[in-house]
Amino acid sequence: MANEVPYAFPVELLSGTHDFASDTFKLALYTANPYTQSTSTVYVATSESSGTEYSAGGNTLSGNAVSNVTDYATVDFTDSVWGSPTPATFSAAYAALYNTSASNKLIVVLDFSGTKSCSNGTFTVTFPSPTSGSPSGADALLSINS
Repeated sequence: MANEVPYAFPVELLSGTHDFASDTFKLALYTANPYTQSTSTVYVATSESSGTEYSAGGNTLSGNAVSNVTDYATVDFTDSVWGSPTPATFSAAYAALYNTSASNKLIVVLDFSGTKSCSNGTFTVTFPSPTSGSPSGADALLSINS
């Protein structure tokens, strides 16, 4: 499976449900993918990761940045880290980005291409630069080409 944007997201985006500059977003981690592209619309706890330093619902993201890069409008967040300063121990194969300001609406499901683990250390989800790709911006976390 590749990263998936739920079918409901484009309509929510065009109707003003999501404000990436000011809404609050979270990143939840999963051991198995509980979502389907055609029917999933909100955060769910099914198959969510658990372990030392992982809390249900995941991390609140910071550093919301909306930019215009070349021909792309992009969204970026500060990388999400679990296990600092207290070491973490858990595994995850997927992540779900969702909007807590909009009734936990699902934005995207990220596929880690296999299970990733940390044992008494840190687990970091590194978001791509908003200028990633060719042309610049094409490989941002979320990008819209005009």
